[in-house]
Amino acid sequence: MYKNYNKDPWLAVNLSMFFPGLGQFYAGNYLQGFLFFNGQILWLVLTVWHIFAAKGNTVTGLICLGITIIFYFSSLIEAHLSIYKQRNDPNLEKIPRKHKNVWFAIFITRILPGLGHLYLQKSIIGLLILTASLIVMGIDDLYSNLLLFSPLITSLTIYHTYLIFPQKHRDRRGLLIAIMTGIIFILGVMVNYYPQWLEKRFDKFLIPSNSMQPTLQINDIVFVKKYPDYGPKIGDIVVFTPSENIKKADPDVSDYYIKRVIATPGKKVKIQQGQVYLNNTPIQEPYIAESPQYQLESMIVPANYYLVLGDNRNDSFDSHVWGLLPKDVIVGQAYKIGWPPKRIQSLDSYR
Repeated sequence: MYKNYNKDPWLAVNLSMFFPGLGQFYAGNYLQGFLFFNGQILWLVLTVWHIFAAKGNTVTGLICLGITIIFYFSSLIEAHLSIYKQRNDPNLEKIPRKHKNVWFAIFITRILPGLGHLYLQKSIIGLLILTASLIVMGIDDLYSNLLLFSPLITSLTIYHTYLIFPQKHRDRRGLLIAIMTGIIFILGVMVNYYPQWLEKRFDKFLIPSNSMQPTLQINDIVFVKKYPDYGPKIGDIVVFTPSENIKKADPDVSDYYIKRVIATPGKKVKIQQGQVYLNNTPIQEPYIAESPQYQLESMIVPANYYLVLGDNRNDSFDSHVWGLLPKDVIVGQAYKIGWPPKRIQSLDSYR
């Protein structure tokens, strides 16, 4: 096998930490790099689709997530070993202890800021950085403004790790490490703010009652899509917070409710003799537990309001009790039963 005495196995590891395959490309193993790079993309796509798509299987998505993680760490190990074996140097340490390695110091700093300084025997500053990092990571979930600090600390610590190396180790590496620290900061910010971004577009809701049976059972976990300008359609299952009418009708008000949209703004609706009529036309409802045993006088739903009912019509606290639902309390559309495994299914088929 071709030997390259100028390449560092721990630089390959650092590159593969950005994305699997990059370390292999650096090592000159282009086939392995291609397989790791495209394989990681494939498993990421499968993970996201199965977890979040209406027709995806959450269990399969979690399995794909596990494979994605294994694939990622396998890429790090393979990137290191590919250059280590190429060099075939008996004096080269797999984990550099006697001969300090700047790329290994950067690698462990990326794992946890301060470790690189401890590795370089800068104990006081290493402990200070390590303590500060742990404190920031422990409280940044409580204060969103601090989400910038942990990637900033990591980036600055990486560059300082490079600076405290002897001068002879710093030639020709400064620009590369400066670029790496910038990328690490940007990626760190993206990762830290991703949960907030996801929370604005996606949520989970635990079914607390039997009001939506047989479609939804108690303890089902449904996945909810949030849209800034979501306009529910007839048949959508929506999650919403209690309106003023609900609060007046129920002293033990819940934080969230889930019902099916039966009539949208402008529709004429009534319930007579166990049948729902929209614009004087009876609608088919194969999803209900039984026909409603109550009447609802004919009305036209006004703008920005909806009539919502539970599928378990005769045991549901819904619009036939407390009136129409205002649009501004709707959280989003429940589109999938994501858990438990035997219940995983799309809710679009119930429209």
